[in-house]
Amino acid sequence: MSIAATALKEKIRKKELYIVSIIGVLILLVFGTGTGSLSINGVAITDYKMLAPILILVVNAVGCVLTLIMSLSTIPNEYERHTSHLVWIRGISQSRYHGELALANVFAGLISEGILFIAMLAFVITQGKADEAWRLLPAYLIVGINITIMALLTSVLTVVLPKFAAGSIAALVAFCGIFHGLLSTLKDMLGGFGGQMIKYILKVIPNLHNMQTQAGNVFGKAKVDTHSIWVGLLIIYILVVCIMIAKKTEA
Repeated sequence: MSIAATALKEKIRKKELYIVSIIGVLILLVFGTGTGSLSINGVAITDYKMLAPILILVVNAVGCVLTLIMSLSTIPNEYERHTSHLVWIRGISQSRYHGELALANVFAGLISEGILFIAMLAFVITQGKADEAWRLLPAYLIVGINITIMALLTSVLTVVLPKFAAGSIAALVAFCGIFHGLLSTLKDMLGGFGGQMIKYILKVIPNLHNMQTQAGNVFGKAKVDTHSIWVGLLIIYILVVCIMIAKKTEA
């Protein structure tokens, strides 16, 4: 059995994948069924075209955070348990070892995203838009780029940094990436040193918000910016190269 399949099965057995996914599904159901209340300037948001992109935002945020949590311990745990020694005996290179463990993180993140999109499917059907359910597939694939970025980024960080430092940086990237648009507005409002700091941070942080917006555009029937998607795929390629060349010293 491949290293990736074994690592993925371990994540499924621990059920951490389901716990946070269920929390995300509950949040989606609360707002998607009208139990919760979303409003702008005191006006309740009930329109399908307005509510769907907001639910995509929830899927993106919960999916990225869950992927971060699941990916944070994968590689460090292997070294702490000295499972890696069994791998070296089999003649498997460190780059392949790290690559397959990172792949398990990607698959786990995409599975959790799929669980969240099942809740999105329930929302679409209850809104009487079953004929538009096909839009969930391209939206899933677009948000999946963000999920893959977070899984690979967290994997790379856990190879080169201690777990706490890796988790802190990954959490900062997730927060700034998801709220990239809001922080960009804040940057313009602040100006001065604070504005410059945010500007530099946003330059090196993947724009997860932009990808989420493109997924929302699928539901709003707006034009999807393919350039953003290509940028996301380029980031994934760079992270794949990083995970293949990153080295970790045995404890």
